[in-house]
Amino acid sequence: MKLSLTQGIATIVITLLGSGVFIVPALSATYSGWAALVLWFVIALMILPVAFVFGKLGIMYPSAGGSATFVKEAFGEKMGFATKLLYLSIIPIGPPVVIITAASYLASAFGSEYLIEFIFLASGIILILNLMSLTVSSNINIAVAVTIITIISTFFTVSLFQNFHISAHEFHIIKTLGIIFWCFVGIEAMSHISHEFKNENDFFKAVVIGIIIVAFMYMAVTFSLLVFNAYGNESKNLHSLVSVASHIMPYADKIMAVVAFIICIMALNLYVASLTRLFTTLNIGFKKALFVIMGIILAVSVLKFMFNFKVDLLITYSNGVFVLIYFLVSLSALKILKTKTALLAVVTMGVIIAILGFDMVYALIMLGVFYMLKKEV
Repeated sequence: MKLSLTQGIATIVITLLGSGVFIVPALSATYSGWAALVLWFVIALMILPVAFVFGKLGIMYPSAGGSATFVKEAFGEKMGFATKLLYLSIIPIGPPVVIITAASYLASAFGSEYLIEFIFLASGIILILNLMSLTVSSNINIAVAVTIITIISTFFTVSLFQNFHISAHEFHIIKTLGIIFWCFVGIEAMSHISHEFKNENDFFKAVVIGIIIVAFMYMAVTFSLLVFNAYGNESKNLHSLVSVASHIMPYADKIMAVVAFIICIMALNLYVASLTRLFTTLNIGFKKALFVIMGIILAVSVLKFMFNFKVDLLITYSNGVFVLIYFLVSLSALKILKTKTALLAVVTMGVIIAILGFDMVYALIMLGVFYMLKKEV
């Protein structure tokens, strides 16, 4: 069965909120205090032109190749191949963040000694979901999206009636903008399932409407965290929404832990689905690709548990890869569509690349290596 507009919107809302809503608003507040609210708005405006070009290209070239297909159509087979491998290079550095976040929430409520078991549980559920129909996951996404939007709206409403004051805070604009961008990563994952929509025009609508909803949700969460002072260090940041919920409802830790776990799982589910479909364009069987991807994600997640390296390090490297992919797609749109929106998307992504600076090194090296791997045809 094909996806409807409602399923598409729910899928992108869950994907963009995903693990990000449980840690990035707290990180942004930690880095820039109340100024973070302005930066959320700035990034949301900057990402809209990119969303437009993804939506338009997704309609023109509906394919499991997604971003790589767009780049191939504009710049040829070799660059398309390099883009495809660049997206696949995210497997060991992006998805583990979501697995770790999901498991950490359950561990915070039901016992930190079970963290490794929760990591395996999360991986197992994602594996099973991907062996099922994408339509099944999309129906679950609708229920989950309604739940998280209701929760965030409740937090925001309660926060408005609290006594709070806007205080001075250190302002790390570049660091904050870089980490906020992580929350709008997911458009490219949707492009890999653009061919799964009943109505091809619904893909464009789902992307744009979804991003607008998500932008408001993130600003609402950040406001609530600032009001309740639920941020500051890695431990507080990871459990920020549980902290806010504890002021509002009984058994908040366990309720929010389960909700957070489910949302993280459903968000990662789309990433794994898109990665698996991209793998199949390399003439690798669906199930084989799925098991390879989940094996890598699980291995890195366990290594993080064993050696306790920082989550924000993984986010930094992931950001660089996604920004570069978005830049390449924007350039492709400029060549194919020749519109002002495409030009604005190119400028926007150029600015973000400049902001990230050295954080782009990993992505640029990977693209160069992958480009050289492909012989000219």
